Amino acid sequence: MERLQPMLKVLHALQRSVLPWAVAIAAFTAGSPAYAQAEVAFGRTTQGAQTSGGLSANFKRASKFSLSEAGTVQTMCAYLDGKGGASGTQSFRLALYSDSNGAPSNKLAETATLQISASDEAEWRCLYFYNKPIPAGVYWIAIQSGDNAGVIRDYFDGAANWYGNADAYSDGASDVFGAGNAGQGTLSAYAVYYPDSELRNAGRMTVGANPSAGMTADFKRGSSFVMTEPGQVRYFNTYYDSLGSSAGQQTIRALLYRDNNGVPGDLVYGNPGFTFPTSAGQAPQWHSIPAPVLYLDPGRYWYVLQTGPTGGVLRNYSDGAGNWYGGADAFADGPAKTFGPGGSGNGTISGFISYLPGAPTMRQFGRSTVAATPSGGLTANTLRGSRFTMSDKRSNLTALYAYLDGNGGATGSQKVRMTVYGVIYDTSSGQTVATAALYAQSDEVTIAAGTPPGWVQFPVYPRTLGAVTDQFYIMLQTGDTAGVIRDYGDGAANWTSVPDSYADGPSFSFIVPNGGTPTGNVTLSVYGTYALPRD
Repeated sequence: MERLQPMLKVLHALQRSVLPWAVAIAAFTAGSPAYAQAEVAFGRTTQGAQTSGGLSANFKRASKFSLSEAGTVQTMCAYLDGKGGASGTQSFRLALYSDSNGAPSNKLAETATLQISASDEAEWRCLYFYNKPIPAGVYWIAIQSGDNAGVIRDYFDGAANWYGNADAYSDGASDVFGAGNAGQGTLSAYAVYYPDSELRNAGRMTVGANPSAGMTADFKRGSSFVMTEPGQVRYFNTYYDSLGSSAGQQTIRALLYRDNNGVPGDLVYGNPGFTFPTSAGQAPQWHSIPAPVLYLDPGRYWYVLQTGPTGGVLRNYSDGAGNWYGGADAFADGPAKTFGPGGSGNGTISGFISYLPGAPTMRQFGRSTVAATPSGGLTANTLRGSRFTMSDKRSNLTALYAYLDGNGGATGSQKVRMTVYGVIYDTSSGQTVATAALYAQSDEVTIAAGTPPGWVQFPVYPRTLGAVTDQFYIMLQTGDTAGVIRDYGDGAANWTSVPDSYADGPSFSFIVPNGGTPTGNVTLSVYGTYALPRD
């Protein structure tokens, strides 16, 4: 019969989780920027001297702990083994409950499932879940055990600080803990969290009372929120389920748009390739997705969900008056850079960002001085640029600049965009081959004939640089009417050009002529700005 009764390495269970997006997050995280590691724990981080019998099936048991400050919980851990006497495996999950008059009350969060095999040695089993902001207060950390009783044992000792009851494992830990029995001992279990001084949240962090109908395919909908301070976004958090249909799957991505007079305006973030296909039948839960190195200034933004085919599977959650705006947008080609036309409605969607507070450290690379010599009018359908070193690892490109004018001699106007290519060298063949791979491209800018010389800013989508190479070409790609734009350059030989059709965008890569050695006789006045990540 079951006994009624520090931070060590956190083995995030992303890689072992049964959640459908776990592998994608694990892969993304492996290449993501390093972040400040300021997690701390509340609960019991020591190993109890006593062990329980093999844990009963379909049962949860919890101990009470105090959190002295507000924070965002991300992981829960319990010290367990598989020596309960039974054979096979037994599943468990961890859950966090609020306190009501000294007993566990409402469920705040729960982890995915993990199995322990018979005879497994005792160790801390840590399970990651979405970001859960909670205030200072008293909480209960619960261990819920699944079928095949008697494999897992928990560890405990000390005064009475235990409360448990029966709870079917198949449908998750109950939303309300329910009546149970008290017992002896404090479980060896703790929660890992970021204090508010290190990780904060903006947006809607509570679950809306009303599920939507199955979300329309190729459509965006979102709600606005306010950033009261600058910060580096770390996670996107969205509450949804896939109960809109009994079959099929639907993809979803989280986006950020700037506010434009009360409606979504320009796109701030929306990685076209970072999406999650979700099959029908999954229960509602929070989903957390790591973010790139992305800084936001104070202001109003829109947390937006874009859904792809097939429609009608996923459902978001919202309630309240106003604060909803949506419009059609094809999923396959990524989110529109400007939100576009749409309509307003009711309900604030349950979605928020988690961010590291503070303004970024800004730097630049390239040439930010004005060269003395203008070129002739630039030819169309050509990439040309200069190579520069940017040695700060995993930094976020924020903008590109070029010193240009419209005095090339032709009339009308000429389109131009800026690009950044990272240079990779290969000597395996006995010769040096330099390949330039596209890292970033700006929005298009049109320069009219007669435009006086000056620095032109080219907005860019957030892109992390410096993870693989520290050598980058900052380039101009010109299109349509030739001969309007002039760039400026002089000084050391640091110029390369390749033909490239403008209409279909910049090439994904090109072989740099002359083994990667710049062949032109000037260095262009072009540069980029970037923000350093908080490491």
